[in-house]
Amino acid sequence: MWDVWLYHHEGTYFLYYLANAGVRVGRGQPWNNISLATSPDGVHWTEQGPILKKSKGATWMGTGSTWKSSTFEKDGKFYMNFSEEIGERQNIYFAESTDLRNWTRLKGKEYQFVQDERWYKKNGRWDCIWTIAKPGGGLYGYWTASPLSNDCKFGFGESEDGLHWKALEPPKVVGVKRKHAEVGAVEKIGDKYYMLMGNYAPYMVTLVAEQPEGLFHVAKKNSNVLTGHTYFCRFFAHPTDGMLVCHFTRARDNQVSFAPLKDVRIDNEGTLRLGWWKGNEKMKHHPVKVDKPMDTTKPIAMLGNSFDVKGGTVLDGNLSLPKEKDAPRSGLYIECVNHQGAAVLVDHAGVAELSSMSADGTVLKIEEPKRSKHPDLKRVDREMSFTNPAHFRLLLKGSLMEFYLDDILIESYALPAEASGRIGLINSSGNLESLKAWK
Repeated sequence: MWDVWLYHHEGTYFLYYLANAGVRVGRGQPWNNISLATSPDGVHWTEQGPILKKSKGATWMGTGSTWKSSTFEKDGKFYMNFSEEIGERQNIYFAESTDLRNWTRLKGKEYQFVQDERWYKKNGRWDCIWTIAKPGGGLYGYWTASPLSNDCKFGFGESEDGLHWKALEPPKVVGVKRKHAEVGAVEKIGDKYYMLMGNYAPYMVTLVAEQPEGLFHVAKKNSNVLTGHTYFCRFFAHPTDGMLVCHFTRARDNQVSFAPLKDVRIDNEGTLRLGWWKGNEKMKHHPVKVDKPMDTTKPIAMLGNSFDVKGGTVLDGNLSLPKEKDAPRSGLYIECVNHQGAAVLVDHAGVAELSSMSADGTVLKIEEPKRSKHPDLKRVDREMSFTNPAHFRLLLKGSLMEFYLDDILIESYALPAEASGRIGLINSSGNLESLKAWK
């Protein structure tokens, strides 16, 4: 699996994702279908399988999003866009459904959206429309494109019915160095327009605009909303819990998984951060007694438990942050198989580093290939103040972890190997009484 997006209807969560079934053949990307999983709560999922497949003449299939028909009250239809590369050109196509499970591709040139060569390259990217309501009726759309102007990074257009699209001049963008980027999602939150933009894996950047047509600029704070072993963050308007986001996370063996949902938190400065969604409390199936360490004098105080990391473990507790700039950092150690391990270390200002670490507290440097999609050392500054002690959450499953402070996502991280089940506290053993765990 790769790109993911969500839709909620009549109590069911519909998770759509770009996928591959079978063996990669020929050049290009391996993606050959869009698949579906469903959930009653956004936590427990049942895979339903492919719902749209690549056409015979296409090299590969691209991602999209889902929205209601403008005449939904009459026809009960949902629409989905997707793309295909045929020859040297990538075009956008559409499908419809009345139940979000069974989808029919709409055929004919009227349902084929191609590049407007006044502003976009004929054989450039053309992929993944994300829609928002247009004042006065209809929709605005944003999508991955290859604008002719270096000051623009993505496509922009409008539609009256959601099926027939007109490209418009692309918005200007300030603060993005890469020539092209990938549009994850755009939503109006408060009085501003926020875009989750992929600056190519693993970076997701937040852009902000005052008007739907731009100008878009990189957020002043926490602009890199995701920088870990993860990609393609999308907004998801929950019917009761406000704005959420979904994304995928990627292990070092390249296995891709759907990540836990996050909620969107915007402070009084307009800074967007991702937080612990209260619906994720449903992960906590069975309480687990936390056994205290045998020795708390060592830099890493290993808990007495061997936690279940195949099914998954959630560990909550308090973490005492250093009071001075040069004081030893505190955090968590996660033991892995094959004598490996990793740690998250937090300094006095709440700036975190996630890296490989040996059990004696020595930070290990693993040689990474150039432009690695799995950088071993991640430094994360969410540019905010935390309480002290700060409340943490650790999610651990297989070789993947997520770490939160005061319910703000610090990062998703791929461990150097499968977790063994052993977890330790680093310079924070005084908070042992606060620890709680769940299988």
